Amino acid sequence: MADDARPDPLGRPFPTVQDLLRADPRPQPWQLDAAPYYDIGLGGVPPTQYTGQDVLAAEYARLWPRVWQMACREDEIPEVGDHILYEIGDRSLIVVRSAADEVRALYNVCLHRGRQLRDCPGRVAKFRCPFHGFTWALDGQLQETPTPWDFPHVTDGNFRLPEARVGRWGGFVFVNFDQAAPPLETYLEDIPSIFERWPMEARFTAAHVARPIACNWKLAVEAFVESFHVTDTHPQAASYIGDFNTQYDVWAGKRHYSRMISPRGIASPSMGELTPDEILQSSEPSGEGLRVPEGETARRIMADRRRAVLANLIGAEEAKQVTDSEAIDTVQYWVFPNLVVWWGLAAPIVYRFRPLGDDPGLCLMEAYLMPLLPKGKPRPKPAKTTHLGIDQSWTDAKELGGLGAVFDQDVSNLWAVHKGLKSMRGGATTLARYQENRIRHFHDVLRSYLDRDA
Repeated sequence: MADDARPDPLGRPFPTVQDLLRADPRPQPWQLDAAPYYDIGLGGVPPTQYTGQDVLAAEYARLWPRVWQMACREDEIPEVGDHILYEIGDRSLIVVRSAADEVRALYNVCLHRGRQLRDCPGRVAKFRCPFHGFTWALDGQLQETPTPWDFPHVTDGNFRLPEARVGRWGGFVFVNFDQAAPPLETYLEDIPSIFERWPMEARFTAAHVARPIACNWKLAVEAFVESFHVTDTHPQAASYIGDFNTQYDVWAGKRHYSRMISPRGIASPSMGELTPDEILQSSEPSGEGLRVPEGETARRIMADRRRAVLANLIGAEEAKQVTDSEAIDTVQYWVFPNLVVWWGLAAPIVYRFRPLGDDPGLCLMEAYLMPLLPKGKPRPKPAKTTHLGIDQSWTDAKELGGLGAVFDQDVSNLWAVHKGLKSMRGGATTLARYQENRIRHFHDVLRSYLDRDA
């Protein structure tokens, strides 16, 4: 602890993230400022919030129809007629590029007999129902009725395909089923300005992997919004990630996002005293021969090595200005209800989580790798989605590299947590006051939606 350091009011170990930021001679961006601690109390979450069939039904009725949710990346539908299917519960949308700079989200149902218009993504010039041939233009306007003499009650005006709302930010396409909901820009609150420094539209999809998981979707979200689990779940990383030193930011009055900053280049307090060489060497698979020069820190050397790589992506002068935290720390934002996006340049990761069908113990987890588009290079085509089975290992998706084994470690907890909650006796889980405050905030916001009338 520094000579002038006073005990942290919350009891957090030193160094704090803000201590580490102050040790960096580079000017720190305002995006890394700490939020004042937001006290939401000490309450936990009742197990039935994860296991209850009635809770899942309430979420399908009151949550998912009202929130903005990421449907796809814009580069998945680059040409007119390109479309994907976005499905949540029983709802299915065709998210289509209907014109060069226009994206629509059409309900995926024929207005004649109710057949789904599309069973898979692709590119079409129009949407023709395979059952009887009713046909709509890409903008949802009725184009063709197969036997118009028998449908005098069908007109172009009353047979347009219904639409959900569409919003676009950072190269993402969002949809919302609620026509009265606030616009996406309002819903995202400060997220667009926070990401102006490292815009998501300047990234491309290098990998997209989807896998069902045998747990409630909220448990999956929660596993990725705290670093408290690193020492026991990812022991290989505890020697270079300050898990208990992580800064968790929940802003009073901000409903739809929170943040954590997990510092790298320092050891977990659970590891005791490690030398700078030990910290540096453990941070890379082939780091055995690495040494920290006298007067330097492992954190600084790790950041310098990362800046050397970034020079080839963003330019040498620009890379020199990248702060240590931007270069190596886990700076991660959660966007309510189910999107997790990493900020900065340490790792280009995005997660999305959704319930899957009518089983509260089943969800779909998707992991994206979205690296920076190299300066001056054309945008590559997005990677095709790899679909894994529920019993497959994440390492079967070779495009994830070493992250596959890390995800396996995370998922190894999730099915067991869901199963354990079914037999839990007592009123609620017991959450840490600070390290799990993002989880508490998540459920506070969720409750505000579920308490509203359907």
